[in-house]
Amino acid sequence: MDFVALKTFCRAVEEANLTAAAKALHITKSVASRRIQNLEDELQSKLLLRNTRGVSPTEVGSRLYERAINILADIEDTKQSVTSSASELVGTIRLTAPRSFADLNLKQPFTAFMAQHPNLSFDLNLTDERIDIVSGGYDLGLRITHHLDDTSLIAKKLAEVRSLVVASPEYIQKHGEPETPTDLKNHPCVFYANIEAAKQWTFVGPQTTKPVRVSGPLTSNSGIMQLAAVEAGLAIATLPRFFVHEALSKGDVIEILKAYPRPISHLYALYPDRRLLPLKVRKFIDFLVNWYADEQNNSSL
Repeated sequence: MDFVALKTFCRAVEEANLTAAAKALHITKSVASRRIQNLEDELQSKLLLRNTRGVSPTEVGSRLYERAINILADIEDTKQSVTSSASELVGTIRLTAPRSFADLNLKQPFTAFMAQHPNLSFDLNLTDERIDIVSGGYDLGLRITHHLDDTSLIAKKLAEVRSLVVASPEYIQKHGEPETPTDLKNHPCVFYANIEAAKQWTFVGPQTTKPVRVSGPLTSNSGIMQLAAVEAGLAIATLPRFFVHEALSKGDVIEILKAYPRPISHLYALYPDRRLLPLKVRKFIDFLVNWYADEQNNSSL
């Protein structure tokens, strides 16, 4: 079996578009199409369905993809161990991570790791939407959550992530400061759109508290928009500490309800349960573990 053609096929499935797959592999669309056609001829099976929106795998193609991604990972890891020293990582890591977190807290370890391994490349997808790591063909995903609900993935805990309830000094001066979580029912709040329970805020503190149902003028999948509403004195928000760290230090917002902390989330590295994790991915995960274990790097999470 032609492993170059197999790699092209897998990338076409992951991109759901032959043109995008060809671009990612630095080949022309006609070359990509010919490779996949040769693979279909060899296997005597249709692997991809083509339509105006792109491509999608047939039933046979889906089965081949699930086997092929493991085979290709094993081949690349074998190549790594034979042709390179442990410090010379090669190949590509396909990674997805939350945009807001990555922009603020991933860029330093990410660029530091790239500088250490100049022969390694990354295909980085930053999005706050929930991505299917396996079907998307990613080697690794970073996710911030209270609870992991996907047991098909291996999870490595990297760091604690604390959320704070914040308001602007102007808002507190005008509307007063909530003394307990229940008081939030009388204040406008803003919410994160990608969480189902965004309007149910849970707290822990001196007394056990039930989730508080809050309401307000803005629901957004952008932490920037939420923080802007808070800084403008329009509402109260609960946001990760890493996101409001700078605004807190400048005095643009203040933390409220300190006696009632929010439950702690965690930053996880998630990866498919493969028989052999590629060396490049394992090294990157180890690097992130050590980076976030450093108290100086972890202080604002």
